[in-house]
Amino acid sequence: MNDSNLVELLQQARQYLKAQDIDKAIETYQRVINIKPGEKKAHTGIAAAYFQLKQYPEAITHFEELTRLAPAEPSPYINIGAIYNRMGEYQKALSILRKAIQKDKKSADAFYNMGIAHKGLNQLSMAVTAYKQSVIFDPEMVDAHFNLGNVYLEMKNYTQAQLSFSKALEISPGFQKAINALNKLDEESEKAKQKINPFGRLVNESTLRKKDITISSRKLTAEEREKDRRELHSLCEEVKEISQLIVGDLKEEVVPSLLNLNRCISQGEKHYSELDESNNRFLGRVKIMREVRKQLKKKILEIRAHEEMVNTTTLEN
Repeated sequence: MNDSNLVELLQQARQYLKAQDIDKAIETYQRVINIKPGEKKAHTGIAAAYFQLKQYPEAITHFEELTRLAPAEPSPYINIGAIYNRMGEYQKALSILRKAIQKDKKSADAFYNMGIAHKGLNQLSMAVTAYKQSVIFDPEMVDAHFNLGNVYLEMKNYTQAQLSFSKALEISPGFQKAINALNKLDEESEKAKQKINPFGRLVNESTLRKKDITISSRKLTAEEREKDRRELHSLCEEVKEISQLIVGDLKEEVVPSLLNLNRCISQGEKHYSELDESNNRFLGRVKIMREVRKQLKKKILEIRAHEEMVNTTTLEN
């Protein structure tokens, strides 16, 4: 059989695959492989077909063959890693994905799948690192931002979760999962706030004085003082982190977006085609800044509540 016949068979197989006639696609791809065992397109196609049938070991077999036929290509390794993730074999996934990164150190897909694997192994910090690398190399990867937000949410880092979900929505405004996640985040943040301030609002010292109530501070034991310092230090670190995010976002995102919007407006008709996109991007950054500001305000309230609970522990008439 000549090359033109093989090309025709490959076209037929792709048509079967597109039409979701998976069995026919596999049969046709296998015919090509029987004629030309080293045909990479046939191995790629039949692996995809087996994947659709959830016959994962068969799909892996053909992707492994591709690693031998094209050892410098990262894609087969990434696909094998993705399949192992589907199978719940997260350690195997990490092992093969590291090989993919050796082939391509800037592969967003490889780091994305590593994030899934680390999350599956409950290695949350490493999952964060992997997802961050993924969005560095592909800033528009919506699923990576969304998954990163979910990991932060599980770690109860609500500020970073807010930023990740908001970024996913900025890229894809109709992304319903991100909208739902932000709603859930608001609920979780409110629960955390109520735990820290169970009285619902802060004690107003001036009001107490008007009622002739004196305030006496309880002496803390060494252990209590150390616990107080740790908690206060943790809250202050979160405030510092959020503040740095605001400053960084102003410098790197908001100001450039505003300047770009001003450029589109001032240069008139020449840049009208960019105006709508620039305006939407600027409004998106402003929305994110507002959300981060809300998080900062919550943390300040938590610090005040903490101080009130420690210092105003005994009230005497």
